[in-house]
Amino acid sequence: MNEADAIPAVLTIAGSDPSGGAGIQADLKTFVTTGAYGAAVITGLTAQNTCEVAGTLAVSAQFVDKQIHSVLSDLAIPVIKLGMLTSREICKAVAPYLQGRLVVCDPVMISTTGFQLIDEDTAEALTESILPMVDYLTPNRFELEKLCGSASGEAPNAGRQLLGRFAGLRGIVLKGGHIHPEQPNVTDTLLYRQEGTIQEVVETRPRHDTPNTHGTGCTFASAFASFLAQGHGPAHAFSRTVDYTSKLIQISAQTRIGHGRGPLMHHLTGA
Repeated sequence: MNEADAIPAVLTIAGSDPSGGAGIQADLKTFVTTGAYGAAVITGLTAQNTCEVAGTLAVSAQFVDKQIHSVLSDLAIPVIKLGMLTSREICKAVAPYLQGRLVVCDPVMISTTGFQLIDEDTAEALTESILPMVDYLTPNRFELEKLCGSASGEAPNAGRQLLGRFAGLRGIVLKGGHIHPEQPNVTDTLLYRQEGTIQEVVETRPRHDTPNTHGTGCTFASAFASFLAQGHGPAHAFSRTVDYTSKLIQISAQTRIGHGRGPLMHHLTGA
């Protein structure tokens, strides 16, 4: 392995947010500030800002395939982070490239406000074609419920159910930001397989009262992928990710970009 190939690198396959708060823009900012090289394949375009999503434009599955092939035929990419996959055809195009790589999937299906972001056909394709190829899953509360039909109060049981359902899944992150929002602390949990058993890591941090959390899910998954790409084990990568994300939210609570739900200030912090 030459020096260039030893550089930790992550490819994000996700949608674009021109206001810079979420999607590939948040992913690339996260990679830079956590120590990994980032490449990006765009699955869909949006016209949005901190106040609204004004429109979307799908990228064809054929062009998504061409983007991925171009990147992987040249760069050494051991880790792939998946964000929004916008159609059944894109899911089918992406799936073959996941074989032999570590995959972190943020299953972008439902927003943190409960709005469904992809249609049922795409959600079905995601479950059938993508999730069996995924190593780590980072759903929000609503996506967790969608995937296994369990209430948020039963998140650990839901996580174990998904680990039982997908044999190749190494771990699942149960994010606590939207569970028990009245509590002063946020508790995130990682369930992961180790030597035939399921281990549990619990991290609790103070809750920050701020609307400036746009892109938090993208950021969390990307940071986790970045730390895994740098050789950290799942438990350590998870703890570092929780620290990084919590610090970002705290910093972002003191700043304001735009007139709506503001983004995280990645540029003001590092790993």
